[in-house]
Amino acid sequence: MPESKAGRNKKYYLLGAIIVFSFIFNFGCQRPEHFLQDPGYRHQVHRQYRERLHLAQGRSQELFSVMKQRLTLEEREALEFLYAFMPLSDLANLDGEYFLEEVRTALKARNFFRWGKKIPEEIFRHFVLPYRVNNENPDPARQVFFNELKERIKGLDMYQAALEVNHWCHEKVTYRPTDERTSSPLFTVKTAFGRCGEESTFTVAALRAVSLPARQVYTPRWAHTDDNHAWVEVWVDGKWYYLGACEPEPELDRGWFSAPATRAMMVHTTVFGKYDGPEEALVKTDLFTKINLLPSYAPTSALTVEIRDPQGNPVAGASVDFCVYNYAEFYPIASKATDEQGRATLSTGLGDLTVQVYKDGLWTWSKVTVGKTETVSLTLTEPAFSQQEFDLDLIPPLGRAIKPLNPEKAEENASRLKHEDGLRQSYEATFINQDIARIFAREKGLPEEEVWKFLETSCGNWMEIMDYLSSLRPEEYRKGLSLLTVVTEKDLRDTPAQILLHHLRETPDRVQEINEELYLNYVLSPRIGRELLSPWRSFIKNRFNEAEKNQFLDHPEKIAAWIKTNIILDDSNYYKVPLWPHRAIQLGRADLYSLKVLFVAIARTLGIPARIDQVTGRVTYFKDGEWHSVFLETDSTLTPAPKKSTLKISYQPSTSLPKPSYYHHFTLARFNGNHYQTLDYENEPALKSFPAEITIDPGHYLLISGNRQPDGSVLCRLKFFEVPVSSSKEIELTFRPRLIEPEPLVQFLTSGTVYDLKRNASVDLSTIIKNQNFILLLIEPDKEPSKHLMDEIQGLREQFSDWRGLLVVAIARDKITADLKPNTYNMLPLSSKLLYDAEGHLLRSLTKAIKKEVVDLPVAIACRAGGRVIFYSEGYRIGTGDLLAKNLLWLK
Repeated sequence: MPESKAGRNKKYYLLGAIIVFSFIFNFGCQRPEHFLQDPGYRHQVHRQYRERLHLAQGRSQELFSVMKQRLTLEEREALEFLYAFMPLSDLANLDGEYFLEEVRTALKARNFFRWGKKIPEEIFRHFVLPYRVNNENPDPARQVFFNELKERIKGLDMYQAALEVNHWCHEKVTYRPTDERTSSPLFTVKTAFGRCGEESTFTVAALRAVSLPARQVYTPRWAHTDDNHAWVEVWVDGKWYYLGACEPEPELDRGWFSAPATRAMMVHTTVFGKYDGPEEALVKTDLFTKINLLPSYAPTSALTVEIRDPQGNPVAGASVDFCVYNYAEFYPIASKATDEQGRATLSTGLGDLTVQVYKDGLWTWSKVTVGKTETVSLTLTEPAFSQQEFDLDLIPPLGRAIKPLNPEKAEENASRLKHEDGLRQSYEATFINQDIARIFAREKGLPEEEVWKFLETSCGNWMEIMDYLSSLRPEEYRKGLSLLTVVTEKDLRDTPAQILLHHLRETPDRVQEINEELYLNYVLSPRIGRELLSPWRSFIKNRFNEAEKNQFLDHPEKIAAWIKTNIILDDSNYYKVPLWPHRAIQLGRADLYSLKVLFVAIARTLGIPARIDQVTGRVTYFKDGEWHSVFLETDSTLTPAPKKSTLKISYQPSTSLPKPSYYHHFTLARFNGNHYQTLDYENEPALKSFPAEITIDPGHYLLISGNRQPDGSVLCRLKFFEVPVSSSKEIELTFRPRLIEPEPLVQFLTSGTVYDLKRNASVDLSTIIKNQNFILLLIEPDKEPSKHLMDEIQGLREQFSDWRGLLVVAIARDKITADLKPNTYNMLPLSSKLLYDAEGHLLRSLTKAIKKEVVDLPVAIACRAGGRVIFYSEGYRIGTGDLLAKNLLWLK
């Protein structure tokens, strides 16, 4: 019987209801998605988060009130992950709204890009979500970079997107050396330059902003040259690739450092959070893991160190430092603790290092050649403090050839880099110019030269510095300008006007017993150590009552007693970013370095001159005509400084090394009870010439000198000695010389057309060189290795001044930049020529001479008259200038 119309309608209504109900059930009532899918890991994170809640209760409202907002399950778990593992500085210096915005933008980017959902959870949470890259001061770069980049790369695959992000980074930032404090990504962009650590921090932040997993990797020190380097790795479709930050190449796994990296002894990165990846863990804690990435770059071998006590028993928990010679010191590229069997193992490069081991005042050391030695057995003993001398030959790993790029790709990339340089230079052209600065100073009644110097140095922050100067009242002019002289250049580039005004107006006037220099540098100055400047004076003023302030003024050591009573010493600040002084008080805990910064801040707020001593790292305050030390790391509030002694260092100048420099040719270390700690005398005037005399603490010392050879090896000398209390000790600084006259290596053709940049004319190289000894540098001015070399050469101007030969600096073909002028290198020796290898004649002559393609710039050659080459260097090598200076002996 046919179904009636009413029956059919009833059936359709019922079917429709079932469909609607099913939709609601499956979608409207779908269980919320977890950010942390693994229940076990989720439980670990939540437990750790609860611990951080308790630990940071001093800033509970500022940090955790965002958790009371309406959050998705995904947002809540992502926030808990960040809170659970962040270093102490971020609990102190940042607020919860910042972290919530980071989480929401990271999740938004993951959903926006088609590759977002295929990133494994573990990779995303450790290498995309974290707001911090290394030891920078975090900022809202993620939001800014995501908005600027999303349309530019959304149609690309992951590989091409990574390359494109790096091109964008190059449009914004180029390499230039800066101080040790790492600027935030946004301020690096604002400045338009940064050192490699800042470039790589900025680039990782940009990659993470568009949901490309990234990490900053780092060789703590090279073995073959005196420097270190940081670059970037990006995760693409299941594999990690490397790239040079702000230095785009046409392919991934390319960079000027590719060849040097094959000689590395260590490459590592720090991973935010509890991480269980496949790499060797160098350090593993509840908050972070430091992993060994060297096997991706260089051949490695496992070195095991076995430690026993004098009775032959295994020693557990001994500290083992694996050290390379660099900057005339033995620097630990990795540190491990021995296990119950007294063993510590490290995978490292195939070169020489020293192993230094200590525990409970016992110490031992040994040189080891990795690859030839698999296991070294050492015995901890009382240090032998008798005067001793050791000579060590230290050989770095051998380099490996890197396949050259396709020439067409390289040429296309070079053309694009020039365009990007132009974009960055257009931005830099918006910085204030000298004419406007002078008009402003004149109208304000301020000294024109001084104002221009500050505004020029401030780069993209010039409007903030101008606002600061504009806000000065006539009676503040002298003090206000003085404040700008005692902060760093980087402070001028990233400090808001209001923070500078805060310190100007909250600092007490100078009392009569304090001279002007003490007042400016150690009371008025807001710069204490490596912290970001912050407005701490008014908080500190209001934190203490008048009785406490007067007590601190009469007895500054009681500031230390207050800190020890009220601030918990906490070593969980693993990135070593200093806590702002007022935030350390709020949080109620801080690491040791931040406690030192806090002591100085409290003292300066009250008008007491105070500092962290650069050489020893001690906190000191000035009272009754002398500096007094405070030891925040001991139980005693104030430990009297030991009576000082005098160290006299003599040196017999040689032709190849007339004036040794600290941290380049030699260093001095003092035994601190466990190991020898290098003293920072880099800026000590007394050690700029010899004989030298310095005032030091009595104790046991180690003088290290090194003579770096052209192949990167070092002829090293160690002198152990003691300086008794209240005595005068003499020691001679000596070097192991290389006295063998070099044989000519190859013949260089000293002809070919070049362009003289000063004369604006083409000339033949032979008419410039004539029949002279000469040094030729072939460089690419905008790349980091060439910038290092030119800085070195200009710094050696005095050593070149008596040389009768010719220094030729030539810009390689297609490597000239729009901003390069004849006076760019204005500190070159007088007998110098700046040329442009416009037609590539010099490069072809070099290729013909060495019988292989020149892969890496810069190239440096030292030639006797007629083109007989006695020294050749290609690519990145800090200290090339010094090696050239040593060869002047053979170019007379």
